[in-house]
Amino acid sequence: MWIGIFGRHSTRCLRRYGNYGLSVDYQYIETNQQLVEFCSKIKSAGYCTIDTEFVREKTYYPILSLIQVASEQHMACIDPLVIENFDPLIALLQQQDLVKVFHSPSQDLEILYQYFSCMPQPIFDTQLAAAVLGYDHQIGYAELVNAITGVRLDKKHTRANWNRRPLSQDEIDYAMDDVRYLLPVYQTLKKELDTKNRAAWIEKDLLAMTSESTYLVEMSDLWKRLKGVQKLKGVELQIARLLCQWREQVAQQKNLPRRWIVKDDILIDIARLKPSSLTDFDSIRYRSSARSDARSDKFIAKHAETLLQLARDGQNSPASEWPSHEATNTVTMHQQALGDCLMALCRLIAEENQIALATLATRKDIDGLITNRKNSRLSQGWRFTMAGEKLMDFIHGQSVLGVCDGAIGIKPAP
Repeated sequence: MWIGIFGRHSTRCLRRYGNYGLSVDYQYIETNQQLVEFCSKIKSAGYCTIDTEFVREKTYYPILSLIQVASEQHMACIDPLVIENFDPLIALLQQQDLVKVFHSPSQDLEILYQYFSCMPQPIFDTQLAAAVLGYDHQIGYAELVNAITGVRLDKKHTRANWNRRPLSQDEIDYAMDDVRYLLPVYQTLKKELDTKNRAAWIEKDLLAMTSESTYLVEMSDLWKRLKGVQKLKGVELQIARLLCQWREQVAQQKNLPRRWIVKDDILIDIARLKPSSLTDFDSIRYRSSARSDARSDKFIAKHAETLLQLARDGQNSPASEWPSHEATNTVTMHQQALGDCLMALCRLIAEENQIALATLATRKDIDGLITNRKNSRLSQGWRFTMAGEKLMDFIHGQSVLGVCDGAIGIKPAP
């Protein structure tokens, strides 16, 4: 028994997961020495599963609240709110002969990178692996666990306040489920990938997930995320870009959600209005009074001079610097008909390879292959090998679609 900030806890025995592994006790780690000892135990495990719990509702930067790690023999729930020296964990995250297994890891990787200034490598994403093995597209963790192990996970603590202390034993057990059952899921998917020779299919995507640039805020592109930005054009987009950059900087400095600084619709209104004097802001408040709140009005009153200057800067900038919406590929009627045929062909290929159609190709991928081949996912990697090559043969008249006994099929052109 030991006593920590959570009160009195004992190392808790987790429920068995059938024939997928051994029943393993997990440890709650809240001291530097405990972390050193745990990392030493699993560094030769070959792989470990990782998940995080965090809170970001009231802050710009997420607050890392728990880190769950499991190997086949050792499991731990690490408390980052009290640990002071994370060097052993950082070394583990970067250990090249230890695969770090996540499920849909973008948020976990982002927060680990922000906190520890390092990117976990190498990694394995069970959601991505499941997609190329025929499971539902973007399958959730609980659904995948049920499909592979038959266990139905209880998700009652999905919205728990993980920063609250003490956490209940039930909440900690719940958090550990996210790595405990990830072990048999990984084992099963890895075996399937090897059996079907599909491991290479996801290598490029896994490397992209661990690119640090993926998790850096690109200030010049923030305007693209504005709700309602499609209403803007020309210099309005330039003003919106400057406003978004400034809002982001304020949110970072104050560590507050950007929506708490000023809402998207207010920025849209300012960009459309192109104010030239302080009195122009009155029309924004009047026009949006039905959806404005005291915080927005107070914000505009406090920062009106800055907002006005940003609007002026946008209007004074040369048109060559203005952003623009991405040009959409115009698809002709004949290209639409061709796309319908290619979509039918993709359905056949997906069924033959037991893979979800949405994983193989979307209509956007099809249209991209027709109008600009280089920008389509179907011209790259495993998708080209499985489907893209066949689609190009059809486009060039080297194969044809036909119907036999009510079933559609493809064969070489006569």
